[in-house]
Amino acid sequence: MGTARQGTDRRPNYEGQYVALSSSEGSKVIASGRKFGTVFDAARKQGEAIPTIVFVPKENGAYFY
Repeated sequence: MGTARQGTDRRPNYEGQYVALSSSEGSKVIASGRKFGTVFDAARKQGEAIPTIVFVPKENGAYFY
């Protein structure tokens, strides 16, 4: 999973990563990583037939799709 931010904020930092969300538990993160295929496979192993995966861009980053 992601790494915690420094300082007092202990939420995981998913910037620049793909994040798979649980369909049964709303916004619960079940897998994350830098490669889509790896995150997809990890989500499938968690029991998600068709995982919802989003990309979290880095702050102030430019992305072309």
